[in-house]
Amino acid sequence: MFDILADSIIKTLTYVITANSGILQISVYFLMIITFCFALIKAYQSFCILAYCNLDEVVKKRSVSDFYINIKTPLFVIAVTFFEKAKKHYLEEKENDQGANKIIPPDAFIRDAAFQFTERYFERTFLEPISMLANIMPPLGFIGTIMGMVIHFLSNAESLKGGIMISGIATALYTTFVGLICYTFLEFIKRISYTLAQKRIDEGLATVSESRDKKAINNKQDQGRK
Repeated sequence: MFDILADSIIKTLTYVITANSGILQISVYFLMIITFCFALIKAYQSFCILAYCNLDEVVKKRSVSDFYINIKTPLFVIAVTFFEKAKKHYLEEKENDQGANKIIPPDAFIRDAAFQFTERYFERTFLEPISMLANIMPPLGFIGTIMGMVIHFLSNAESLKGGIMISGIATALYTTFVGLICYTFLEFIKRISYTLAQKRIDEGLATVSESRDKKAINNKQDQGRK
């Protein structure tokens, strides 16, 4: 019974693969192209928000604390926005009657929190989708390779020649080769994006810290003159 069932399954799969070999192979390549294109779009979006942004220009256009974070907001601005909003929140609590005894965390603590928040936002919005799409490429390549080898063996089952078999297997291996190249490229892009993201976050937090320090010095000088 099991032999009959196994034989029927093999015959069915053989018929489906041989009858639709061209469509199956094209479908694998099409899926690989679509997956790679989506990954490239995400990579492009990540590089767009990693562009350097001058804090003075941002403040001129709009108050930093009023920025609405979306997928197009520069990472520089997101880090600054989180820091400013957190600092403002603690100061408001300090001014309230109920929070008169509340201790405001030091700026270093808020900077660390802003760095972690911004880094996690970037990873969740861009790096994780890129990583997921990159990890799909090798399995798709393996599927294409196995499918190509099965089609080749089935189509040349009666007259297998060394040269023909080697050529067919080499053609089938192209999907794995392409999949691995795409995976390596996307992982390289992801690493560059992550390194550049950390740099932009540090630049944003350093800029806002310098701005606050200058403001505090100016206030002290003004009070000393009075």
